[in-house]
Amino acid sequence: MNNFDLTPVEEAIASAQTIAIILPTSLNQDKVAAALSLYLSLKKAQKEVSVICSLPMTVEYSSLVGVDKIKNKIKGRNLVVAFEYHEDSIEKVSYHIENNKFNLVIQPKEGFPPLSTDKVEYSYLGIQADVILTIGAFSWDNLGQIYFENKTFFEENKSINFDINPANKQFAKINLVSPEMASLSEMVTLFLSAMKLTIDEDMATNLLLGIKKATQDFSLDKSTPNTFEAMSLCLRAGGRKPLRESFSPQAKNEVKNLNNTNNLNNNTEVVRQKPSPDWYKPKIYKSDTKI
Repeated sequence: MNNFDLTPVEEAIASAQTIAIILPTSLNQDKVAAALSLYLSLKKAQKEVSVICSLPMTVEYSSLVGVDKIKNKIKGRNLVVAFEYHEDSIEKVSYHIENNKFNLVIQPKEGFPPLSTDKVEYSYLGIQADVILTIGAFSWDNLGQIYFENKTFFEENKSINFDINPANKQFAKINLVSPEMASLSEMVTLFLSAMKLTIDEDMATNLLLGIKKATQDFSLDKSTPNTFEAMSLCLRAGGRKPLRESFSPQAKNEVKNLNNTNNLNNNTEVVRQKPSPDWYKPKIYKSDTKI
């Protein structure tokens, strides 16, 4: 992360009360692992954080810690109280504050029944986030429906773009784009370390799995010195190493075929020809050689 000036990022996160981490629609395990680890770390820093994706999470992400926290909408800012309304049925709406509680009073007109609490609905309107962090998105459009429904909010607010894609459009207010890194998980690991934010066992385990998937099982052609530095930080933090696949898909098929052949041989009855009865009789050997 030495290639970036992280001062504006540090200032933005330090001053923010609410932070939204947004995932793109082009998902993979590396992106989800990186986003969840950043989410967990910022939560430990006492920030109000949400992690959002336009797409639902599938079973392939179920091993990642915190995946159940990913929502498909950003929490709104304004509380809306809604109920069924009949024309001219309301006499007056007022409020008063008592014992540190805000009381909204709805007075019906004469001849109309009082409002039933069973018919009152609560929701939020407007988006609440002081800073937006995007993980692995190459453009605003890549965020999907959540962006198209809230374009003004995304384009006008503080935003930080984390990506390793060289085709990234540098669309945010602050762009941390590093194509030389092998994975977003290693980028987030080094970012958390540089910002002196917490990396605990759960975050480190997520990040190791993200690095593993992005580097094809830690292969040397996909890894860089940054990869091993990030792995070292995660292991020191107590991260659990993901299981390594010992065989390539081709090797696995060969083993499967070999097992099937062995099973076939084991289940096949071998027919052996019995020896003739005279085979069991004593044999006398004669020789005409004189001594």
